[in-house]
Amino acid sequence: MYSFGSILKNLRTSKKLSIDQLVKQINEKYNMKISKSMISRYENDEAEPKMNMVRIFADFFDASPEYIMGLEESDKKSVSKNSKAIETIAAHLDEKNITDEKMKNIIKYIDFIFQDED
Repeated sequence: MYSFGSILKNLRTSKKLSIDQLVKQINEKYNMKISKSMISRYENDEAEPKMNMVRIFADFFDASPEYIMGLEESDKKSVSKNSKAIETIAAHLDEKNITDEKMKNIIKYIDFIFQDED
């Protein structure tokens, strides 16, 4: 089941940030005035963020808004970020009958290869 709070907390802890650190960095980077209590309310699923906050969290954590909203499983923006490269790869494989499922697997493999570089 989707939980914005658990996604946000997982993203925050994966970056080894405390709530205080997250608040400070977001407020500085985006000229915001979000409070520690608001982050806590989000993480405890006591409040849902507005779309502008979803975009800010997505940008801050380098994740897609769709992931933050629980609409996709991967937190990587690599598909949209690298769409030109993917189009190029697809063009080279055009005659190979690449299905959408095969392309997803190719993208997952590429992400796997470069996962230690993030």
